[in-house]
Amino acid sequence: MNQIDPMKKWKIVFQKKIRGINPETASSKSTKRKRELKSAIIKEIGSDYKKFRDKTLRNEILLDVIYCLYKSDSIVDSTKDIDNLLKILFDVLKINMGKEKGLGLIKDDFQIFEVKCKKIIINNPKMTGLDLKISYR
Repeated sequence: MNQIDPMKKWKIVFQKKIRGINPETASSKSTKRKRELKSAIIKEIGSDYKKFRDKTLRNEILLDVIYCLYKSDSIVDSTKDIDNLLKILFDVLKINMGKEKGLGLIKDDFQIFEVKCKKIIINNPKMTGLDLKISYR
């Protein structure tokens, strides 16, 4: 990885609202959860996938994520820990997410230099998902 000036500005490569997916944390069902998140992101990236990968694979990465979690009396999504939500995302962004192929946008977590993350609680289950912005420098 090249030595990069920390004052150099981040360039946005991807910014989308990903809906129709319930953000999940790592568990015994992690592989299934990773597949679902990967599919949702690919659906949003579309045909620009290679263009994004070429910009992110060898650079420092900034992730800006807002998790939209549904709260009801019977569902406990709002109690999910941010670090466990991020673990799934980090794995999906890598070349390999365990035994399966990841998105290949980064080689590994060491490329992630900055993370801005928050979760918000929503009342509409159709709006669950995440807002994802990926930047590089």
